[in-house]
Amino acid sequence: MKSTKTAGDNKMDKIRRACLVALISALTTALFAAAMAGTAHADSLSSEKALARLVKDIELLRPALAASSEAAGATVTADGYYMIRRGDSLDGIIARVLPQAPVRKNILRQAIISANPHAFKRKNPNWMYAGKRIKLPDSDDIHKVIFTQPSNKLDKAKAARDERKNWVHFP
Repeated sequence: MKSTKTAGDNKMDKIRRACLVALISALTTALFAAAMAGTAHADSLSSEKALARLVKDIELLRPALAASSEAAGATVTADGYYMIRRGDSLDGIIARVLPQAPVRKNILRQAIISANPHAFKRKNPNWMYAGKRIKLPDSDDIHKVIFTQPSNKLDKAKAARDERKNWVHFP
């Protein structure tokens, strides 16, 4: 039996791939930033193994993600936006569009809210406006939720610590 793909299916595949690439990018950035900040307790070999395992898990989830979002009838445009319909909830949208994303649901929820403040009353995920077009989170949105300081502030803090090491100390 031959399966035929429509233009909408191809667009959904592109969106799914873009979301997965964004998630991988965000997680890679997180691992790199943790290693650079000195907060990583494991050696680089174990972090490489963890990253390889994460990439493998995402590859295994890809077919299930495609099948479940098509079955749920998720309406995502080619540029990664979703139109909120009456009766939608944010958790319902996440469950339909990104059902098995390898990122915690609360991080996805915060990333969507921070990327779309116009669609939520007082940044409350329970108060969404119907008819608003929301952007699904990409790696930058997830990065902003995970990390409180921009990377340049982390670099400045590290430089200040290194500078203080050279100070003269008196007993």
